[in-house]
Amino acid sequence: MLIEKEWREVKQTLETTLDRVFGIAADATSEFDSVLTHDQINALGYVRNFPHLTCVMCSIEPEELQNFSKHGAPLNSLFRGLVADYALLPATCYKVYLGLIGQDFTAERIESCIARCFRHEDKALDEYRAVNFTMKEYVYLGTPEGAQGHLTNGYAKLASIFDQLQIPIGCEVATDPFFDASSSVAKLSALMPTKREMVFNTHAVSSMNYHRNYFGEKFDIKCNAVSVHTSCVAFGIERWIAMFKEHFGTSGEALAALRRVA
Repeated sequence: MLIEKEWREVKQTLETTLDRVFGIAADATSEFDSVLTHDQINALGYVRNFPHLTCVMCSIEPEELQNFSKHGAPLNSLFRGLVADYALLPATCYKVYLGLIGQDFTAERIESCIARCFRHEDKALDEYRAVNFTMKEYVYLGTPEGAQGHLTNGYAKLASIFDQLQIPIGCEVATDPFFDASSSVAKLSALMPTKREMVFNTHAVSSMNYHRNYFGEKFDIKCNAVSVHTSCVAFGIERWIAMFKEHFGTSGEALAALRRVA
C-alpha cells in the first residue's frame, strides 16, 4: 500500500500523536520484523484458526532454479515448485507474547509495538485493505481487571482523538474471521465477544481486543505466578491515512488537525 511522500509526515505525526495520547515514551516502542518460524506460527494457533489468511515466505525449490536462469520460465500463480521457509507475521502483538515465553514479572505492563503484517485477504483490496500493512499496538499484560481497563481507557482516548479531529466514527462489536465457525475458539468468541472496532465509513481503522488468559497460559507468561490476561488496542496505520485522505483531502489539512490534538 503506497503512502505518497507528502503523506509520510502525516504518518510519522500520527504515530507520535498516538504515543503521546496513550502516555507512551518516545523510546518505549519495539519495532518487530515480519518473520515467524513454523514452530512459532503453529504455537500461536493462527494457521489452525485462520489458514485462509496465512501468508508464507517461499523460496524456489533447487531443482526448479535452472528453469528460470536458463530457460526464462516466468513466475506466476500456476508455479508450484516452492518451499514454505517461514510464515509472515499476521498481527504485531504475537511478537510480544513470543518474546515473553516463560517469564514471570512482578507488575502489570503495557508493551508498545509496531510491525509490518501480512494477511492473504479473502476480500477485495482497496485503499483501506491490503495484503501487507503496518499495525501499531499497545498490548497490556496483567490481571483480568487491568486488561479490561486497558480497553476501556483505550476507547476513551480514541473517542477523544476522533472528536478533536472532527471525524465521525462508530464503534461496533466484531468477530475474527475464523475459517471453521464450528471450532471451539470460534464458538467461544461468538458467545463472549471480545473484539470491538472503531469504524469510519464502513472501514475498521482501530480495534480493541481482549484475549483473556489464552496467551498467558499458552506461553507460560505470568505476573506474580498467575497466568497473565492480555488485551490490545491496535491501529491500522495505512487505514488511518486512507481515512485522513477521505476526510481531510490534503496532507496539509490532516497534519494541521493532528497537531491540534491535545
